[in-house]
Amino acid sequence: MPEPMTADYVRRTKTIIISLPQGPWRIEPNEFGPPEQVGPIATLQTWDEDEQPLVVEFISFAREALPAYVGEVCRQRDVITDLERRLARALRAGGGDHRAR
Repeated sequence: MPEPMTADYVRRTKTIIISLPQGPWRIEPNEFGPPEQVGPIATLQTWDEDEQPLVVEFISFAREALPAYVGEVCRQRDVITDLERRLARALRAGGGDHRAR
């Protein structure tokens, strides 16, 4: 299982995303048909020709998906932080540890 994202990692990811050319990144075929470019990324090649369309599709999808996932991580962190604050206030107001009840 991957390690949880640190706040610094999320900030770094946001910085990288913001600096990229805007999406969506269209898949551009070459004159023979196979995809050769996705947005600003050109001359796409893989070791396996059968994998190339899948890799190209992933790159195209990731340009829109990654910002959405980072946004969702941030939203969930904000909700968790808010819930932790509320729980701490409730415990203080109730006089202690909720497990002791």
